Amino acid sequence: MDNLRMLPADIVRDWRAQLWHTPDTGKFKGCKGEYRLVSIERLKAGGYQELRIIVKVIDETERLLDDVLVAFSYSTAQQFVIDDQFKWTPPQPWRADLVPTMAGRAEHIQGSVVKEGEPGGVTVYVLDQDYASDFVTGMGALADHTGIMLTFQRFNPSFVPLEDRVALLEHQVSALEESSHIHEA
Repeated sequence: MDNLRMLPADIVRDWRAQLWHTPDTGKFKGCKGEYRLVSIERLKAGGYQELRIIVKVIDETERLLDDVLVAFSYSTAQQFVIDDQFKWTPPQPWRADLVPTMAGRAEHIQGSVVKEGEPGGVTVYVLDQDYASDFVTGMGALADHTGIMLTFQRFNPSFVPLEDRVALLEHQVSALEESSHIHEA
């Protein structure tokens, strides 16, 4: 999946949400990569998903990741401490409800209602000391109870997809076979 360059216009308009891309991880000594927002979608009101912020976290192959902390940050949330183990600096306020993913998902109730012309008060990102993260500000409850789903994908610059590794091995085998045919001749 490709990371989103910007949020869809209706989400910006209705939530007053903003997308902030992870800073260049090269600036952060020891960062292994980053989590990028690759999808955001409005969920229909009514039923289980209304008034919820649902976050999916996937790896480079789009497999769901478990036990990844998702931060739902707002001014009155439970405090968490950023220690010297962090390779990057999450956005402030450094207060958040931290929810580990189960079956690749974490959820939170959206919180207070978005007031006309003002953004919602929840900022959402993946909290991992080794991977920086895009973050979305302005998440909150809409009057019509619409939910929202965000998908973050882990990107690791050293990751080589399986099909590329197989292609390299096939190329090496082919080169060895060609080399052995030359020596036989």
